[in-house]
Amino acid sequence: MKKNKLILALIIASTSSIVLPTSNVQAANITDVEGQETKEVVEKNIADIPKDDEVTYPKNEKDTRESDGTNKFNRATETERETFGEDKNVVNIDKNVKAKLDETKGEYGKKNGEYANNKLKAIDTPVKNVVINPGENENKVAVTWFGKSEIRDSSRLYFNGKEYKPERARKTGDSNGYSTYTVLLDIKPGENYEYYIKNDNYKTEKKTLKTKALGNDNEFSMVLIGDPQIGSGDSVWDSKGLNKNTQAKVDQDKIDFAKTIEIARKLDPHFFLSMGDNVEIAGYEGEYDYFFDNDLFREKIFSSVVGNHETYIDKNDTSLQNTVFSDHFYLPNESELGSISYENEDGTRTYIPGDYWYSYGDTLFLNINSNERDSNIHSKFIEKAIKNAEEKRGSNFSWKVVSFHHAPYSTATHTSDDDILQRRSELVKIFNNNNIDLVLNGHDHIYVRSGHMLAGEQALDFEKAYGTHKNDPNAGIKDNFTKTYNNYIYDNGKVVVDGISLDYGSNEVTDPRGTLFLTMSASAGAKFYNPIGEDQWFVQRSLDDRSQLFSKLTFSKNQFRLLTMDTDGNIVDSYTINKTDEHIKNPNNKEKTNFSKLEAYIRKIQGKKLLLDKENIRAYNYAIENAIKVLNDKNASQEEVDSAIEVLNTRLSGVEFLREDNKNTDNKDSKVDKNVKDSKDKYCQKDKEVSIKKEIKAQKTKVENFKKDSDFENKNFIKSSNVKTGVTSLSSILGLISISILGLSKSKRK
Repeated sequence: MKKNKLILALIIASTSSIVLPTSNVQAANITDVEGQETKEVVEKNIADIPKDDEVTYPKNEKDTRESDGTNKFNRATETERETFGEDKNVVNIDKNVKAKLDETKGEYGKKNGEYANNKLKAIDTPVKNVVINPGENENKVAVTWFGKSEIRDSSRLYFNGKEYKPERARKTGDSNGYSTYTVLLDIKPGENYEYYIKNDNYKTEKKTLKTKALGNDNEFSMVLIGDPQIGSGDSVWDSKGLNKNTQAKVDQDKIDFAKTIEIARKLDPHFFLSMGDNVEIAGYEGEYDYFFDNDLFREKIFSSVVGNHETYIDKNDTSLQNTVFSDHFYLPNESELGSISYENEDGTRTYIPGDYWYSYGDTLFLNINSNERDSNIHSKFIEKAIKNAEEKRGSNFSWKVVSFHHAPYSTATHTSDDDILQRRSELVKIFNNNNIDLVLNGHDHIYVRSGHMLAGEQALDFEKAYGTHKNDPNAGIKDNFTKTYNNYIYDNGKVVVDGISLDYGSNEVTDPRGTLFLTMSASAGAKFYNPIGEDQWFVQRSLDDRSQLFSKLTFSKNQFRLLTMDTDGNIVDSYTINKTDEHIKNPNNKEKTNFSKLEAYIRKIQGKKLLLDKENIRAYNYAIENAIKVLNDKNASQEEVDSAIEVLNTRLSGVEFLREDNKNTDNKDSKVDKNVKDSKDKYCQKDKEVSIKKEIKAQKTKVENFKKDSDFENKNFIKSSNVKTGVTSLSSILGLISISILGLSKSKRK
């Protein structure tokens, strides 16, 4: 029997009706056993931003640092630290900031004071926030600037001796009365271009865009920076009189961010890329003004993805409009897929731009707005973008890179958030199917390089999964659930995790399988998060030395090189991937996956008689349906299929089956059967349910809606987003088969 013709068969000896609890899913039409149709409403997710999820968990007692400088179980975060500790480069307040604090008797850094929130000192020049963004390839750029006043037809760019009229001009939400303008330009990489901007009678000083030619085999380099988050804060800065969203903190962050920029520019990359959260609150104009107040943005090409902090605005502001990110950045090949757009309660607009792409040399960069949590939307974008880009190019790209803010694989306080586990579960398969080589992320303010990740679930011993024994109190285990890692521990002592990590055993590999994930630490040093999972199964390198970090990524036709550095110029991580011409030409070339063992085991389990208790059926249903999903996946790797057998066996370790007397057991099946329970003293009778009242929490992250998505605490702010939440579980549509099925149907499963 072919694997794609296998259907779910619940072997139930009784014809009595059992109510199977449905999952909390998005707009799913569900017909219950009584024939009543219900529909859950998808509500628009525009709500007050919840409190910091970094401080959801109290500081654990084990607060000493390990010999390697880490504390692997301390959920204390930046908001709970009393000293800078091991923090580098942020140990002293700048002398000018200190002087201003003294002069104002602390008011300069006082929360909600005269220099805070919307009272931040916005830059008020006739032209500001000039930035050079990439065009659709290395031969194009876009120049964007803010000009004070209503849209002026006279606002012009004078570039390389020629006058250019903006292709894009519109009013911004800036309360000081600015409009935004963009000019698209053709360039020749390697040339320098002098330019200036005129707005009405105001003329900026001349600046020079310094471009760089591609090297041999189209070699180029870029610098990757993580969450600058200008204006953010923590208790350590608070104790020194620098609260978040104050002028003192903005000034300090600008100075610390400049340290990263200074050392990174010496590496002379072709362009820079930020992982988003460039500021603490997008609606505070002064924060983005001071983020851009560096010659880097006027002299080098700079790109950014959207972070969650780019969606935050002040609920008490005179205008709730949030078009901040799109006002500041030109996004080449921008798609409507992934965009967030709606009208605010005061009639103004919120618009967070969608996914976009550009190419550079032999590399395709796909950038997605991960505030949109519907993974299917991003899947459509990626497939469409790759097709369009390769059609234009006429051949495959050597490297495909996806960038977005929310890191699926990280080791600090966000690693076990519900929304992160959702992305981890859904996105890796999409990346594998589209042969994505590298994924770049931020959000968790810690540095992590994963193994080469394959989609799929694994059943692992708790210690192997998380690097600590389950008896350690810092694991936060209660009722078989670890709060620290947000996962259920099954009756056989194992947990089921998303992702299969391939370790090639060295810092250089050729033609690897899977997708490499890189999470960047905070490049401005504004705040750092403590680790809780540096020994998780996916980690190859995790750094918690609390220093400002950035990475230099170098791409050529057949090689990718990673160098991660601190602001002292020390290399703290390196990795190299080589790729042969044959692998570039045929990225889908892999051995055929054998599904026979998984199919045989599913058939074996379906032959057992199940104890008819609703929770027992629910757990059984969930285990079987996930195994069948793997069985029917033509793109599943051999590792995923082989792992699915142990995952199914683990999920069934708490399921009760009826004892079958006089049944011969094949010895070769004893290994996979050893954790499947037979009920020896409980029987199903007609019109009677026998409940064992077991609490089944198995993998709740796959079947519940998720609200938690921020690290912001002030309820006076609202999240400018209509993020869709939740994932659809198969259990919500399969329902209950309440009659005996004595075999596998030959009908194709839909």
